[in-house]
Amino acid sequence: MDLKPEDAVVEIGPGLGGLTRPIACVARRTVAIEVDRGLVALLRQTGLPGGVELRHADALRVDLGALARELGPPVVLLGNLPYRIAGRLLAAVCVPDSPFRRFGLMIQAELADRVLAKPGTPAYGPLAVWARLWTEARRMLALGPEEFVPRPKVRSTFVVIDPRPATVRVGDVGLLREVVRCAFQHRRKTLRGALRRRIPGAEAGLRAAGIDPGRRGETLSELEFVELAKAIGREDRAE
Repeated sequence: MDLKPEDAVVEIGPGLGGLTRPIACVARRTVAIEVDRGLVALLRQTGLPGGVELRHADALRVDLGALARELGPPVVLLGNLPYRIAGRLLAAVCVPDSPFRRFGLMIQAELADRVLAKPGTPAYGPLAVWARLWTEARRMLALGPEEFVPRPKVRSTFVVIDPRPATVRVGDVGLLREVVRCAFQHRRKTLRGALRRRIPGAEAGLRAAGIDPGRRGETLSELEFVELAKAIGREDRAE
């Protein structure tokens, strides 16, 4: 993670504090977010190093961007994420102009494949679009079930994700997200079929963007999605 003394850290799911304690030896400040009441009680009983603040909260309900701004830059986000929340949390943090310097996340290998996927591959979907637009993501560790206690039934991957400056002007981010969501909701449908009932101006937008309506969403690059959303927005305003 290349953690530095000037970094603050937000850790999701400290568990028994196995990672929290070595983090505290380097980082200027750490906020550990734990949803499990029993683990919170145990951590408070055993104690954590100075500079660590333990918060009993659900990470999905925490405004992580506001927390990063509260801590002040630079801030790193770390976590060993349960599969049931990992996808939603990744979608929430892969945004333009992220306040975090870096993310380091342990996730299920299948989900890592979705984050790192390229257009035209089976794993390519909304998460890959967001990651490719606003971050640089890479696979650092591949871990089998034997590396964990208790032993899970899945393989895991540690990914490092570096937010980058929003050099691509995306226009209406909400419209872009809706276009991408609809394009992948029914993967076997063409873009014409996937978008026309849900996105006003989709047909005209496809023509204006120079994108064949017979293509499927999984064939579009992240930049083509941006141009399509912009074109749809222009056509919608024109009407």
